[in-house]
Amino acid sequence: MRKPEPATAPYSIIERRGSSVAHAGALLIGIPLTVFFLDPPFSFAPCPVIAYLIARSFRRRKLAWGAFQGMQASLIQLFIFILAAATVYTSPVPNLAATFGVAGFLLFLYSLRGSLDTLLGYDFRYAGVGSWLERVARANLERPEPGRRRFGSRDRDNADGDP
Repeated sequence: MRKPEPATAPYSIIERRGSSVAHAGALLIGIPLTVFFLDPPFSFAPCPVIAYLIARSFRRRKLAWGAFQGMQASLIQLFIFILAAATVYTSPVPNLAATFGVAGFLLFLYSLRGSLDTLLGYDFRYAGVGSWLERVARANLERPEPGRRRFGSRDRDNADGDP
């Protein structure tokens, strides 16, 4: 049984909501795209990209937990996309397609659990990749962030375009 959440949550509401959206990308982005616009494997293609963009935004803000959760979500969403594509493209072999489909569905349910846990403020880690991705996220936070270039600026040090 889990302990009740403390009065002051260890993670900000922005980190919790952003991480939850990153983990639930297949539900919030992939399934609506499947229903309204695209075929199943292609509708899940934006999910890992959006999760990675969420992780990058947390990294720019130096929010370690949010960056880590976004990186985890990005990798799992990529696995879901690969399994969805494998399900569609291995349809001539029914048993193999069914295996990929069930694995993708179970991974989808696991990502929804991650979404709920991060929304509630719990530290969620995927089995097998969680500790590795935490090291990657920590190393990324220690790297210097490249400066943003504006349109028309030629010098990286002078982003305003002044000579």
